[in-house]
Amino acid sequence: MSETKTFPSQDPPRRLPVGAELAPEGVHFRVWAPRCRTVEVVFEGDKGNQDLAPEADGYFSSLVAGAGDGTLYRYRLDGGDSFPDPASRFQPDDVHGPSEIID
Repeated sequence: MSETKTFPSQDPPRRLPVGAELAPEGVHFRVWAPRCRTVEVVFEGDKGNQDLAPEADGYFSSLVAGAGDGTLYRYRLDGGDSFPDPASRFQPDDVHGPSEIID
């Protein structure tokens, strides 16, 4: 079983420093984008978007209550195009398609 660790500025605690991680309250997203001013999670379908909060050292993160196992998403950087999560645990439609949250 993997150990839960607390990374700087992490609430809730995470097992890994970046990516989408299931939490009891939803999904915690965290990405490193040091040259960006804004990062948002873009959900596939009509599920909307979620802004990620900036942290120290170029990270952005947020807990999203409405997301869960099987949710498809991408990241949008500075209002531009959307991209798959570089730390994705699953890419069902290849490396250019949306990332999928898995347990």
